Amino acid sequence: MNHKSTWLALACIAATLPAHAANIFSTKYDSYINISSGRSNSPGTCTYLLGNGASCSEKNTVYRISYGHQFTSNWGIEVGYGDFGRANEKGTLPSTPSGVPGSGPIPYTWEWSAIGWEAAGTGTLHLGESLSITGKLGVLSADVGSEIIVTTSTNEIWHSVTRDSSTNISRGLGIRYDFNKDLALRLQHESFGELGKSSKIKTTTTYLGFLLKF
Repeated sequence: MNHKSTWLALACIAATLPAHAANIFSTKYDSYINISSGRSNSPGTCTYLLGNGASCSEKNTVYRISYGHQFTSNWGIEVGYGDFGRANEKGTLPSTPSGVPGSGPIPYTWEWSAIGWEAAGTGTLHLGESLSITGKLGVLSADVGSEIIVTTSTNEIWHSVTRDSSTNISRGLGIRYDFNKDLALRLQHESFGELGKSSKIKTTTTYLGFLLKF
């Protein structure tokens, strides 16, 4: 899902929210904790491999926990912390990097990640008593970094870390099903633009989360 289609979907939700939906969830709680897991896609992270024949994945498992509050049945806020993108590479370096003891070839692991906080407004379009479509628009503040770990020929572990920061607009669109007044399930797709001031990795995630309402 590209940015234009996400914006269009959010605009459609805002434009079509029915007035009579205000009391559809009036018997349900106003707040929830969302515990979610999913997959991130960070194309471009595997463009330049450190070692010939290395294996690299631009898609990885991510986790997040968030708190949400509904001011009305249609409008709310959500604040979350967790993973917003991950990629990793494994291979063998033909020789040891400068400053690393021992001699090559040596195995290595490289990982890129974006971890941080997101605050967003939420909009909900009710399709019935239990099913609804949700939209999110907010701000992401993430710590973006990469780390390389090598195991030398003398069995020493050496690593190097590079850190960056990123503040981005976040957009999300999902579908939610409420089992009862205490529990709901939500599948959501989100995009964050280019993460990192220097790396500029365009990242999207798809999460499946359990909402514990209280």
